[in-house]
Amino acid sequence: MAPPRIAPKRPDGRTLRRKRSATAAGAKLPRRQEIFDAAALLMGQRGFVGTTIEEVAQQLELTKAALYYYVSNKEELLYQILDQTLTLALERIAAVERSEAPPAKKMADVVETFVRLVAERPQFFTVYFQEKGHLGREHLRAVTRQERRIVDAVRRIYRRGAADRSFRPLDPVAATFGVLGLCFWVYQWYRPGGRLSVDEVVRTFQDLAARGYLAQRAGR
Repeated sequence: MAPPRIAPKRPDGRTLRRKRSATAAGAKLPRRQEIFDAAALLMGQRGFVGTTIEEVAQQLELTKAALYYYVSNKEELLYQILDQTLTLALERIAAVERSEAPPAKKMADVVETFVRLVAERPQFFTVYFQEKGHLGREHLRAVTRQERRIVDAVRRIYRRGAADRSFRPLDPVAATFGVLGLCFWVYQWYRPGGRLSVDEVVRTFQDLAARGYLAQRAGR
């Protein structure tokens, strides 16, 4: 006898409902994105090992064969979730780095970018941080390359701030990971609709980070 189907929960505690038709639900997400969203919710709750392809298909009223049209196996599905998460982060951080803002404003924008990303996509970041170890060798290498590009972009911003003396002359690698670690931990505790809004978290983290890396000016 098959085990009863347990409906996964969204980050706000609501049950993940099956998708309605386009007529009932309005404009639909692309099917691939629906699959990623459903898989991220399931893996975020049950882990990679505890989630099956069949369960992801059931959430979307797809057959297992139909789901395999989009991904070849569960490990590839995990990789696609992580790749999408990191690609979005890299695109936004690259835009911050390309801007004409001074380093202090860029670093504040880096903090805001990551806090908002994690707060808006908690299930994706939960899977990223907790399930990455289940990737195969090639996919893990690809994810690591994406991570390095993000870290390098933030490190370059810090180095420019240190060069113009707006930042303290700290080790840029340690400073970069310190800022990123501050932002990424949001996935563990932030809940939409809780005591703090995303804007309040952003302002608090910007202030905390800036007090660590901004150079002290005379008279301040």
